[in-house]
Amino acid sequence: MSSQDTTSAGESGIDDTDGGLAATVVPNAIRRNFALKFAIVLMVMALSVGAIGLFATGQIQTYTETQVTDEYRGIAQQEGDIIEQWFERNRLSAQFVSSSGVWASGDTEDLRAELRNREAGLSADVADVHLVERQITGTSIVASTSLSAGTNVSDVRRGWTNGPAFDRAGEVVSSDVYRTQTGPVVGFMSPVDATQNRYIVIEYSLSDITESLQGSERAAGGFTQVVNASNVVMFDEPTGENSGIGEDTLRPYAESDRALQPISAANDLRGGEREAGVVAAMPAGSVLDERYTVGYSPIAGTDWVVLVHAPYSAVFGFVENVQLYGLVGTALMVLLIGGVGAALGYNTATSIDRLTRKTEQMRQGNLDVDISTGRIDNVGRLYAGFGDMRDALKQQIDDAERARKEAEVSRAEAMEMNSYLQEKAEEFSDVMEAAAAGTLTERMETDGENESMDRIAGEFNGMIAELEKTLGQLKSFADEVAESGDVVLTSAESVRDASEQVAESVQMISDDAYDQKERLRDVSEDLDHLVETLEQVEAENPDVDLGSSVGQFRATATSLQEAADTSEDMMAEAENVAGAAEEQAAELNEVSSRAEQLKRYAQPLGDILNRFETEAEHEFVFSGGPSQGLAENDDR
Repeated sequence: MSSQDTTSAGESGIDDTDGGLAATVVPNAIRRNFALKFAIVLMVMALSVGAIGLFATGQIQTYTETQVTDEYRGIAQQEGDIIEQWFERNRLSAQFVSSSGVWASGDTEDLRAELRNREAGLSADVADVHLVERQITGTSIVASTSLSAGTNVSDVRRGWTNGPAFDRAGEVVSSDVYRTQTGPVVGFMSPVDATQNRYIVIEYSLSDITESLQGSERAAGGFTQVVNASNVVMFDEPTGENSGIGEDTLRPYAESDRALQPISAANDLRGGEREAGVVAAMPAGSVLDERYTVGYSPIAGTDWVVLVHAPYSAVFGFVENVQLYGLVGTALMVLLIGGVGAALGYNTATSIDRLTRKTEQMRQGNLDVDISTGRIDNVGRLYAGFGDMRDALKQQIDDAERARKEAEVSRAEAMEMNSYLQEKAEEFSDVMEAAAAGTLTERMETDGENESMDRIAGEFNGMIAELEKTLGQLKSFADEVAESGDVVLTSAESVRDASEQVAESVQMISDDAYDQKERLRDVSEDLDHLVETLEQVEAENPDVDLGSSVGQFRATATSLQEAADTSEDMMAEAENVAGAAEEQAAELNEVSSRAEQLKRYAQPLGDILNRFETEAEHEFVFSGGPSQGLAENDDR
């Protein structure tokens, strides 16, 4: 398969990660370049992580900022509650003191003493207690814990110029902060029940309430101020190691409209559901030299507003840190993905490009290219696989080259063998044609070039030799049969005559043997009678000793009896011989008849066999032929 086919197969979506929709959307220039694909994927991952990180950081920042804002709003509300509680407590104290009927007395000393007693029963932040009376010329002191009677309040208390108007008894009003001999105070005025033109005025020092403010404790560099509708600072929280009253008390709060926006926002909250608010970022200016955060809360029953200040970095520093850490973390994550991915991608792409170049060299026929790497991952295994493939391909090529050379050698040998076999086949064909024509003296030559052909030649030569020998023997046999036919006829007649003579001679021998047997038996019987007579004589004459003679006669009688038996046996044998001679004569008559027939059949066989050419040394000689048998019979 060519590289173009491979590329086409890869682009067809078969076992390809770029198959399907990607194959139709992604350009081929990108699909063919692993490093570019990896870089794009890496970029997408980095952008995705970056986007997710930014989104998560924004969400965390928003949540944290909301939490901090709510917390700072709560601080402003708590500071406002402290001041409202302070105002409420002081109003109740003024209302309680003014409700006593003693204030209708005209005895100044008694009134002064009562005021002091009442002062002792109030909170420690009470600066002075006054009983005042409104007159046409103004408001003057009736009795006081610190001022002399008759003192015109309007000359000393600018906060009470023209005095407030009350709608009902027991009502309490408060003043702005004003200065006295003891320092800035807030006055609470309540009408005396007995007479409407007399009022109890209780002045409270600011030291306790300002020290209770906690703006500096809630954030580094923070402070709390209370500002009235004229933008004058009523309460100023002392900062640092200072105690008591802040330095900005009764000073203008700010001049720029931007700095006064929290006061306007606080006034807008009056009568609403919300009790406090926050401006997260105020620009540096007349309030602080840096960007700051201000929480605001209106004080009920007054036109005052509580403002809790703190540097923006102190309030939202954690938010900024969260944002910074989120951004830094996201950037580090993106850089980490980019760096590690780039290093990994570059390393992998370099290894793959190197492997691609080496495979290209292999494709061009260089199988000695070094395919090795120190990697042990999938790319390393890919290198090892290509190395094994290269070694296997090289081995296959070597085997194929060796097989090709062997095939060429085998082809040459086959062609040579084919020529040799054709030549030998022609030679063998000529020999077989000669044999088929009757020439059995031709032989197939063996040259040791081909074992099979030599074996065929050897077997054929052996077969022809055996055939030649057999034919020679048959020719000799036919001639011998023809010659022996006459001999057999002559010999049969001679043997028949001899057999007849033998039968007559044996008959004569048999007759002589019978006569001899009879004579021997008679002599034996006579010797037996003689032995019995001698034994009887010996028995009758004890003095006669015939022991050895009787024994010899008895032995001779026994020998004669045996000779008679032998003669009888010879006679039986002679009769058998005579019978055999007669039977042989009859058989010889049959032999003569068959010899005559054999002679008639042998002549055509000899004519046929004479057509074949054979060697003389292969002529057949009967080892036990008819001639030899007849000759042996003649010798006997």
